[in-house]
Amino acid sequence: MIPAFVTIIAASLLLALFSKRGHAHQGAKEFFTASGQFGAVLFFFLSVGETYSVTSMLGFPGGVYAKGGDFITWFFGYILLAAPVLYCVGPVIWRAGVLYGAATIPDFFRSHFDSRALELVMAGSAILLLVPVGTTQFMGLKIVLASLGLPVAPVVLLALAGGMAFLYVIIAGLRASAFVAILKDVLMLSAILLVSGVAIAHWHIDGGQAGGGQVGGAAALAASAQAGSDHKGLVFALSTMVLQAAGFAMIPQTWAFLFSARDPGAIRRAQVVSPLYLLLFPLLMCVAYFARFHGLQPPQPDFVFITTAQALLPEWVVGVVLATITLSGLVLLSSVCLAISPLVTRNIVSGLTEAGQRRWAKVVTALYILLSIIGTEVSGKFIVTLNNIFYFGIAQSLPAFFAALFLPRVRASAVILGMAAGYATAFWIYLAAVDVGGLNAGLVGLVLNTAVMLTAAALHPRRQAATLLTRLRAAPSLPSHD
Repeated sequence: MIPAFVTIIAASLLLALFSKRGHAHQGAKEFFTASGQFGAVLFFFLSVGETYSVTSMLGFPGGVYAKGGDFITWFFGYILLAAPVLYCVGPVIWRAGVLYGAATIPDFFRSHFDSRALELVMAGSAILLLVPVGTTQFMGLKIVLASLGLPVAPVVLLALAGGMAFLYVIIAGLRASAFVAILKDVLMLSAILLVSGVAIAHWHIDGGQAGGGQVGGAAALAASAQAGSDHKGLVFALSTMVLQAAGFAMIPQTWAFLFSARDPGAIRRAQVVSPLYLLLFPLLMCVAYFARFHGLQPPQPDFVFITTAQALLPEWVVGVVLATITLSGLVLLSSVCLAISPLVTRNIVSGLTEAGQRRWAKVVTALYILLSIIGTEVSGKFIVTLNNIFYFGIAQSLPAFFAALFLPRVRASAVILGMAAGYATAFWIYLAAVDVGGLNAGLVGLVLNTAVMLTAAALHPRRQAATLLTRLRAAPSLPSHD
């Protein structure tokens, strides 16, 4: 098992080194966004790497195993809706990036609203919201690495995993993440097809040996679906689905991926194909229900995919599966590092040279990985809480983006007031467990955010400004169609 695991991880490192060929001398934008050189294939694998990470391979079957109905509605719904959102909005963001020479979300808002204060607010809030994402990936990696059975302290294994993510970043920046994502996706598809296929092939045999496992399983499935179908649970699932699908377009690493595309057509072609990945999730559901109906007892729900693989596959194949899950976490971790580091080196700290941005980005990456590992070891419950508020926090920049698109009279101060109201409302509802009829706290905050921004804009409108769409139409050198 260990040789197979090490071979896959070593292959990913070689692929990262290969990605640097012909790009040995990278500027800051090349490092952070590949200077907009990715065609549809590389862009597709990179963007999919963000969506389908360690939480997909472990968290989704674990959620199905433990929670059933509403969890499935939410997970499928938001990923399916995110594709058409990015299909429509992604090309506009790409063109805005070219127009303003932007490499991050705060770059765009600073340029459009001509506001250093708004740049700092956008960068600071994005950094705070991204802090728990790395820890969440390390929580998943901790489960995987523990399954290797090595006589090594978990924190040492996490440090080695963090070192791999750091190497991806310093070798070739976003380009390395994209190339490793190709290997990760090929292995992920193979691993899910293999584990689910073997589980389905063994379903009747093992179910019969367990003494009527299929009948008991059907009853358990019906019970779980009924338990998860209460009104508030469904309202929460649907409101969360809408919020996260829209908020997905505002994630900092999503903008970095969009800026890496060669043209708007690459973005649209990738979004047309990406929903096909949802075909993998019924297979992951089969794995979860196989374990549930056939007496497999994972130590906790998130172990269910690994537990099933260990029960059905040869040891060396399990090593490949574990390496695949590890890569899925490392690809996302490296992309988050490449999203958070320019927020610090370009937006929080201004005036750094190209070389300075790259050099300090590596320092920020190392610190982020270190803090993420520490968070995994000391404050799991707190990090889970922070991770839960990620999407309803990140979505609070949506009104500002649509104001840039359509409302020329909105000032940066109105955007900041709206975001402050949205954050405060969403956090208060979530942390105080206020009953809002099952609605996601972030959606309530988003409504108030929009109302405050529009009110402030009406009372104190901006003068002599143009919408983003007007500015894009006035830039004939930008592609206006695919």
